[in-house]
Amino acid sequence: MSKKILITGSNSKIAKYLVKLIPKNIKVKKINSKNFKLENLEEIKKNIKFFKQFDTIFFFHSEIGTVRLNFDNLEKIYRSISINLLSQIYISEVCLKNHKNAKIFFSGSESGLKGSYDIIYGLMKSSVHKYVEERKILFPNQKILCLAPSTIIDSNFTNKRIDQINVKNSIKSNPKNRGLYSKEIAEIIFDLMMSKKFDYLTNTVIQLNGGKFARM
Repeated sequence: MSKKILITGSNSKIAKYLVKLIPKNIKVKKINSKNFKLENLEEIKKNIKFFKQFDTIFFFHSEIGTVRLNFDNLEKIYRSISINLLSQIYISEVCLKNHKNAKIFFSGSESGLKGSYDIIYGLMKSSVHKYVEERKILFPNQKILCLAPSTIIDSNFTNKRIDQINVKNSIKSNPKNRGLYSKEIAEIIFDLMMSKKFDYLTNTVIQLNGGKFARM
């Protein structure tokens, strides 16, 4: 059983639902953009002792833009790379090397499979997926998993999208004829990460899309 859990991006709805599922006897630390600058790798490095204490980590922090690709704003591109990829890998490596029972969860995305309007975001999610699949665990009891959901109808990301017609069409055309809810995603994540039933499952990206890419 986990001793100390870190949840980043704790303001997300999925993270809030997940916290409610974690037993009260487990210590949970929540951080978000208001109390820690996860786009700043030097800041993470400076606080490395803080991150070393956690044997289970759930990454929910990410950032998506509304501009397709703008090389006139390199600072924004670097920020996206740091938030959506480098910060998570850095902290993951610390956890893996310091805890024989490390459990690390990454929030993937359908964008990592098919791309995104925000090209950098899509590329970073694709890189996260690859890291999860290829980063060999160091001890038998460790676990690295990723869930890559399709449209989450009650998420801030979805609600902020300017192409709501596309959102509605995507949901309507899904074989399940619906989108996902944050609560059901949190429940899936909790079971996959915390239940002994899934002890053998690691280095896997689970595409949670209702079969929308099935073609046969």
